[in-house]
Amino acid sequence: SVTIEIDGEYAYGYLRSEAGVHRLVRISPFNAQAKRQTSFVSCDVMPDIETDIDIEIRPEDIKM
Repeated sequence: SVTIEIDGEYAYGYLRSEAGVHRLVRISPFNAQAKRQTSFVSCDVMPDIETDIDIEIRPEDIKM
């Protein structure tokens, strides 16, 4: 299990499409019969959201 943090402008926007299961199929260099080896990885991409956010709502913006 690995957790990494990538920081930068638009990092979440660039990486959010990478979420999901990825598969790598290759010929194993360790097998004398040259069999295919399949590896899987699951990737989750989450934005880092500040928890202390002050929001001001002007009274004229509220409709009731």
